[in-house]
Amino acid sequence: MRIIGGKYKGLKLLPPNGTKIRPTSDRLKESLFSIISSNKYKINIDGSNVLDICSGTGSLGIEAFSRGAVKVYFIDKDQKSINLIYKNIAKLNIDSQIQENIKIIKNDAFIALKNINTIFQIVLIDPPYKTDITEKCLFHLKEFNLLNQDSYVFAESSKTEKIDYDGYQVLDIKIYGSSKLTILKLSSSSSIE
Repeated sequence: MRIIGGKYKGLKLLPPNGTKIRPTSDRLKESLFSIISSNKYKINIDGSNVLDICSGTGSLGIEAFSRGAVKVYFIDKDQKSINLIYKNIAKLNIDSQIQENIKIIKNDAFIALKNINTIFQIVLIDPPYKTDITEKCLFHLKEFNLLNQDSYVFAESSKTEKIDYDGYQVLDIKIYGSSKLTILKLSSSSSIE
């Protein structure tokens, strides 16, 4: 498992021990960041705020940071994941001033989202498959005004999962083996206070 682009390209990250944490496959991660860096959606990762929900190893958020994200928040409720994220971020050797822009939050995503006061341009959601976490996160991202009309959400799930994307516009769905990546934006009719 390594960083595939940006400032830290090629740096090896620590993989999870055991099977509880399911890291995003390199193929899906590469496709995800190809989509982000393409001109298709006009996403500018450079200088963006990124939220990595159900972070696991921290691989997606760290990849975003390597590619120029300014602020990255990691949320995971599993202590082993939190420890792994800290270890993987330590491998970047970033100075303490920049490190203030990296927040690692150990909590249920729904509780964590309530206590964040930032608008994110990119949100990455990679929960355990076949749970209702994605739907709840999408609801809370809107409810707590963590997105705007320029925000993009990338939700990974099992390809057989049916998820309610109420209030969001589905821009694209990509299938990678048994995984599905859904690209979303707030619907223009969706209320943002």
